[in-house]
Amino acid sequence: MLYYILLVCQPLDTGSMLKIDKQDSVRARKTRETRQSLCRHANAVFAEKGYSEASIDEIVRRAGVTKGALYHHFPDKLQLYRAVVQDMAQGLVSTIEAAAESQPDPWHRLEAMCKAYLDACQSSDVQRVLVVDAPVVLGWKTWCDINNSTSIGALASCLRDAMAAGQIDEQSSENLAQLIGGALNVAARVIVEATNLSEARTTVGHSMERLLGGLRRTQD
Repeated sequence: MLYYILLVCQPLDTGSMLKIDKQDSVRARKTRETRQSLCRHANAVFAEKGYSEASIDEIVRRAGVTKGALYHHFPDKLQLYRAVVQDMAQGLVSTIEAAAESQPDPWHRLEAMCKAYLDACQSSDVQRVLVVDAPVVLGWKTWCDINNSTSIGALASCLRDAMAAGQIDEQSSENLAQLIGGALNVAARVIVEATNLSEARTTVGHSMERLLGGLRRTQD
């Protein structure tokens, strides 16, 4: 019993504990950096070659890691692709929200978000990964789940603000965001399939403006 008390009451080796904490921190940072590098290089390969032609060998070669390191983070190519799509979709949200920040009211923020979305769809990686391949590779349900948690959520938040400001009639912001998001996705495909991206962007932009205009509440 006395031995147990003496053992428990031994002073803590704070130096050793700090060393372990530091090692854990370094390990976590390296793990995070490896994952980010894999996603970044996978993004480039998927954008260049499409999902079906992209190979794990090329991704790990570009990232400078082993296949074992990749499979430590992702069980297969599909899960890596899903992570790339999720990251890209979240990046697109950051882009459209940044475009809305300087606008004076919710309505103009909504317009800015839609314009920024269409502008982003002129980028080759967004076109190939998000617009063309993702719905097919991941399946409609998974693609919708990602879309709902990113751009649709951002649109719904802006729509709620516009309704609170009296700029749009009260209704389900989630349903309306789905409709606007669907229109944006179709507009993105029109841009992707066009021979002249700039001209297509201008044309669908005007159509989107007219579509949004029909939602705006007229002043009494």
